[in-house]
Amino acid sequence: MTSQQTSANQRLLYFDQIKALMIALVIFVHVLLAGSFSWSGVHIPSGGSADPLFEVAVGWCIFFCQTFFMYMLFLLSGYFVPRSLHKKGIAHYLKDRLFRIGIPFLVGVLLINNASLLLGRLSPASPLAELPWNDMPFNRVGVLWFLVVLFVFDLLYCAWVALRGDRFFVDTSVPTPQLRSWLISAVVLAILEVLMATRSDLWAALRRSQFDGLGFQGMHIFTYAFLFFLGCKASFHRWLERLNTHLVVRWFRFSCALALGVLAILLVLTFNGTVSSDFGKLSLLEAFLFPFIGWGVIAYLLLWFQRNENRCGQWLATAGVDSFGAYIIHPLVLVVVLEAIGFIGLNHWLIALAASALGITISFGISHQLRRIPPVARII
Repeated sequence: MTSQQTSANQRLLYFDQIKALMIALVIFVHVLLAGSFSWSGVHIPSGGSADPLFEVAVGWCIFFCQTFFMYMLFLLSGYFVPRSLHKKGIAHYLKDRLFRIGIPFLVGVLLINNASLLLGRLSPASPLAELPWNDMPFNRVGVLWFLVVLFVFDLLYCAWVALRGDRFFVDTSVPTPQLRSWLISAVVLAILEVLMATRSDLWAALRRSQFDGLGFQGMHIFTYAFLFFLGCKASFHRWLERLNTHLVVRWFRFSCALALGVLAILLVLTFNGTVSSDFGKLSLLEAFLFPFIGWGVIAYLLLWFQRNENRCGQWLATAGVDSFGAYIIHPLVLVVVLEAIGFIGLNHWLIALAASALGITISFGISHQLRRIPPVARII
């Protein structure tokens, strides 16, 4: 599919469809975290002896989704920055971004995140239940770390444009990056991912601070930056609309093989009872594989949605428009959903599936209704 064969509206359609899927996967992963660790103070106990297959499935799903969903969101975010900046100018663009990021950030931190913690504290087996009031982790960034990092990247790109001048124009004569570029970027970023993963003291300190979300995601910061600015560069040449199909399919198969290899390792370690002792080595292996798996999944999703945007329909694109609001409000929604169905004796497989379906549906539904209010729609 070339840029001449698709209109701007069609491109926006499948980009919105991808955003809807990525945010839905974010919510799904956060449900899984409530079973393995905790989520805003809610921890779903396994009920005695945990199902080893469930633990493997949860661990692998979290790993696999983390190899691409936030990467994709930063890539798409960067893709629309140059044309928007060129249209509005630096001052107007930053004012608009501060408005659209700052207000949801403040509402999320002060209202949604704090309300989530207070409700989560009331749940059975909550790790926050015994904490003194003064030690409660109020006013923490949580999932809103994404907005902080995104705004920093916006500032960096604006500074770059201010230095070199605003020269946005589309030149599709520049070829798309080929296998050599994919390999070099994956290898370099894989090494950086491993090096960052070894800074465990730094991430532990951040998790205890107001920027706790960065304690869980900061080790990927170089990859996030690379993909954001790659998206900016790609918008000048419409690279995302001109993917090399043969390369994408080959790399996607490679990504699937690597992901299945990690699953096999997890199964072996689990049934041998050595997961805890080999967890450090496994984490470093997973960190190294993140870009190699992510590149294939990201590219294949872009290619597939380009070819199937009409099949996915307008409803999914509309969900993509609502996805920003769903991302902001989903912590509170998940706490309510998990407390409603997580402690009534259901099988943990059913809890994960039901809580994911309800959390996704309710979060997107509330966001859609909120966006029917014009002032709110201008923000989210």
